[in-house]
Amino acid sequence: MQTEEITFHIKDARTKDIRVYCFVCTGNTCRSPMGEALLNHYGAPYGIFAFSRGIAVMPGAPISENAAAALSAAGIVSEGRNDYLSHRAMQFSKEDFERCDGVFAISPSHAHALMLAFPEYAGKIRVLGDIADPFGGSLDDYTACLGDIKEGIKAVFPYIFEDEN
Repeated sequence: MQTEEITFHIKDARTKDIRVYCFVCTGNTCRSPMGEALLNHYGAPYGIFAFSRGIAVMPGAPISENAAAALSAAGIVSEGRNDYLSHRAMQFSKEDFERCDGVFAISPSHAHALMLAFPEYAGKIRVLGDIADPFGGSLDDYTACLGDIKEGIKAVFPYIFEDEN
């Protein structure tokens, strides 16, 4: 999804009173795109939209193969607003705080980096957990990471998982 499309979707979401959240990790190719895809999948019926960014990205890098495979295996379909297969890494910026209601840092170190860079937005930052980086690991590593991210999201939005078997 290109920057213009993300901005359009976020503006569209904001005009419809949808809550918008950003997931932030290091490279924006594994953990934060998985968080984005999970929250978009489970949160859409509740008016919750997500996007993701990184704090040290290689701009334009795609979602990692194993992150996409873990999402697919979990039944998260890549389509429409949740087209994670088209994801491209983007650097987090001050403007992203303006585009969202809150930021989910994937670990305390990500939250710390964001608070140092943007102290005026510290109140918008929440630590999702201390989720290990699966980068370069096996599909099992990514699947475990996805489970940890889901648990972090469940802690914040338990109601979006009520219908899950």
